[in-house]
Order: sequence, then C-alpha cells, then structure tokens
Amino acid sequence: MDAEASKQRIGQLNGGVAAPPTLCNNLQFEEPWQGRIFGLALALSEAGNYPWESFRQSLISTIAEWEAAHARDDPSWRYYEQWLAAFEKLVIDLGVINPVELHERTEAFRLRLRDEVI
Repeated sequence: MDAEASKQRIGQLNGGVAAPPTLCNNLQFEEPWQGRIFGLALALSEAGNYPWESFRQSLISTIAEWEAAHARDDPSWRYYEQWLAAFEKLVIDLGVINPVELHERTEAFRLRLRDEVI
C-alpha cells in the first residue's frame, strides 16, 4: 500500500463525524482489532475492491444511523465499532464477501479456531 495514498485517504476523514480518534496527531487504537480493521479497509480500497469514497460514505451513514438511535452522550459509543459495521456493510453490499462467509469467519476467529495473523 502506498503510504502517501493512505495518508490522503485518512485525511479525507478528518473533520466531521467520520474523523478517527487521534492523540498528538497520531491515530489512536485502544485494541489490536481496531488497527487491523482500519488497515483492512484501507488495503481493500488500495487493491481496487472499492473506491475510498464508498467506504467514507458508508462510515458517515453508519455513524448517522447510530446517532439517530442514541443520545449524544451515550457512553456505549465506540468509533471503531462504527468503522467495522460500515466496512462489513460495504463489503457485503459489493459482494466482496457474502454474509454467511463473514459470519463463519467471524465466529471461527471469535472462538479462536483460526490463527491470528498480525
């Protein structure tokens, strides 16, 4: 993945509801899976599976749906859960993966039936 292209894509998220959490201008991940899903969304876009703008719009839409159903100060808000939901919706809608396969892979990972690849 081209580092400059990735920086541009991340920059397109800055400002507004889609902006990722940062600390001292660096992306902030609280758990390893958050960095993985962030990187996976970028990598699949870079590989031509979808335009970055499609992911960005999916993320904005997903966040808007969450906000419409929750109070602004709801403590259950987790940015990367919205990122994951937006990513899953997009790759299913585009046919990159089907819902059954996604569920099976998720369960295998959750139950530690698959080796983690870092």
